[in-house]
Amino acid sequence: MIHPRKFLAVGLTAIVGFPGTTSQSLCAQTSSTNGPWLQITLTNEAIVLAINDPTTNASGIHDVFLSTDLTQTDGWTWLARCAPGQTNLVVTNCPPDQGFFQLGTDNAIRPGFTNYSLPPEDDDPSSNATMSLNLNFYGTWYTNVWVNENGNVTFGNPWAAYTPTPLTQVGMGIIAPYWADVDSRNSASEVVTYGTNLVNGQVAFGVDWVNVGYFDTHADKLLSCQLVIIDRSDIAPGDFDMEFNYYKVQWEAGDASGGADGYWQGPGGSPPYVGFSDGVTNEFDLPGSGMEGAFLDTNTLTGLIYNSLNSSVPGRYIFDFRDGAPSP
Repeated sequence: MIHPRKFLAVGLTAIVGFPGTTSQSLCAQTSSTNGPWLQITLTNEAIVLAINDPTTNASGIHDVFLSTDLTQTDGWTWLARCAPGQTNLVVTNCPPDQGFFQLGTDNAIRPGFTNYSLPPEDDDPSSNATMSLNLNFYGTWYTNVWVNENGNVTFGNPWAAYTPTPLTQVGMGIIAPYWADVDSRNSASEVVTYGTNLVNGQVAFGVDWVNVGYFDTHADKLLSCQLVIIDRSDIAPGDFDMEFNYYKVQWEAGDASGGADGYWQGPGGSPPYVGFSDGVTNEFDLPGSGMEGAFLDTNTLTGLIYNSLNSSVPGRYIFDFRDGAPSP
């Protein structure tokens, strides 16, 4: 009934009748006291979902899904994402008659881009990597890319800069899902990986900065983000789709970029830049680039894991490049 990779094993609770009754409370059944479970309270026109989490998952992130018809196996709709440690969620756009709620996790990170890896390191880029696809990126064609430790890839040359700047200052093509000072030397940090796979039947090249730490050798907070470039030569030669995927954004600046404990303090350095550019004149920055705290999991308004672009998956941002330029 539910895709096993996307949901935690928790019970379901049905809400029957219009949500106009005050202080009716229902609890979901669960097979294990170690798993999360929901308590649902109807209060006037709102539904209050209380998440009861085991102490071992006190900082966990949960997605809440809604279905109005359990006979439809694909009928679950993502409703909201709770912040780390958040235990209460108020739902106002509830169904008029009957609704079923499910706790789960919808991880935007796609599997399979682990053919190659960078060693545990700080700043050093990869060798020139073959993407197995031919991109028209702002009018220049590329088949290879440099995978850089610090949350970006570049065309033409490697890029070891660890303090982010506006992307048109780079001087070459750059795609930056999260340009900040990644440092994977701590044993609690994973390393940067990259490689090829298929996405929806199309050849794709991806880079994982998943569970990586920050400079100087810190891993008390971690970043999980991903770049996926998907061949769309089925539309026209050089066309491609591009995904920025996020599941964990706990830090924003290294110690040498104005950061302390992973948070930007200034006055020097900069918070992360997220976007892409030809490095000279054309640039797209995701709103919040260069702004303190904008992308973090602690920011439930503009945090990267709570939002999306051209996608129904939280934490997934999709960009279409057609004839060398991003679609409006």
